[in-house]
Amino acid sequence: MRTVTFIFLALCAPFAGCSTYSPVTIAVSNDRGEPVSGASIQVAPMYFFNPTDKNYIIVGPYDIMEPFPAKGDYAITGDDGNATLKVATECPLELQVLAANHMQWDGEIAITVQGEVTLKKYHSQSKLHITAK
Repeated sequence: MRTVTFIFLALCAPFAGCSTYSPVTIAVSNDRGEPVSGASIQVAPMYFFNPTDKNYIIVGPYDIMEPFPAKGDYAITGDDGNATLKVATECPLELQVLAANHMQWDGEIAITVQGEVTLKKYHSQSKLHITAK
C-alpha cells in the first residue's frame, strides 16, 4: 500500500510541489508598546493527517494529507523589534514568537487573495503584541 502512495505522490510532485512566497515584516512589541529585540520568530507549515485507522486506496492511517507542505522560515528581531520572513501565499502557516522574559506567542499567519497579511492568535496568555505587514 505504501508503494502506491509513493508512486502517486511522485507523479503529483511537479504539479503540487510549487509554492510562492512573499516577504512579510513581523513587528514584536511588549505590553507598553516598546519594541522587543532579539525575539525569535518562526513560521512553519501546518500538517493535516488522516485521522482514521482504516486504509484507503491512496492515503493510509496517519499519513500526511498535504504531501507537499510549504517551507517555513526563521528570523530574529532587530533593535526596532522587526524581522522579515518569507511566507507562503497559498496556505496558512503556524507562527511562533519567543522572547526572553515573555510567554511564548502562538498563532497563525496567512496572506489573503488580496495580498493582505492576517494574524490569528491562539489561546495564548502572552502579552507580546505581534503585527505583520
